[in-house]
Parts: sequence; C-alpha cells; structure tokens
Amino acid sequence: MHIEKNVFENVFNTVMDVRGKTKDNIKARLDVALFCNRKNMELVCDGSRVTKPRASFVLEKNAQLLVYKWLKSLRFSDGHALNISRLVNTEECRLYGMQIIWNEES
Repeated sequence: MHIEKNVFENVFNTVMDVRGKTKDNIKARLDVALFCNRKNMELVCDGSRVTKPRASFVLEKNAQLLVYKWLKSLRFSDGHALNISRLVNTEECRLYGMQIIWNEES
C-alpha cells in the first residue's frame, strides 16, 4: 500500500506542479538534455539566468482548480476509502494530511 501511495503522490505532485514536491526539477531537466531529444524540455540560459520552461504534462491553473473541486466532491462508502474531500483545500489548491490508514481486517 505504501508503494501505491508514493506513486500517486509523485505523479500527482508533478502534474499539479506542487512547489518543493514535484519530481520535475533542475537535475531531471539536465538529464533530459543529456539523454533525450526534447528541446522544448531543456533548461534555457538567458545570460546569467537559467529558467525551466513549463512542461507539457503540467496542468494549467484553471485545470488544477477543476481537479481539486472534483476531489472535494468525491464521496465514498464508509470503510471503503478515505474521505478525501476533507483533505482538499480549494482556495489554496492543496491536499493536506495524505497518509495511509491501515484496516486491521484487510
């Protein structure tokens, strides 16, 4: 269960471009320049500044807001899944308190 949670968090944080938690960082972009043929993903040097262009897999702000509103509206039966709507803050576009809750019966 920990592996599924970690994969979800890594993909979600990368697609939603969560500051400090995304896997799309400077080291990854340097690897893209070294190993891949994707000029649109490489770092851009402007004199003394190095910038990271926006990746095609990152959602725009209005699409991110739609995802968070959808998560806020999700409802599950008791005992089948965590009530994720309690963890969503749509004003800040952020998830809080994602943790695994173990069920002793499983």
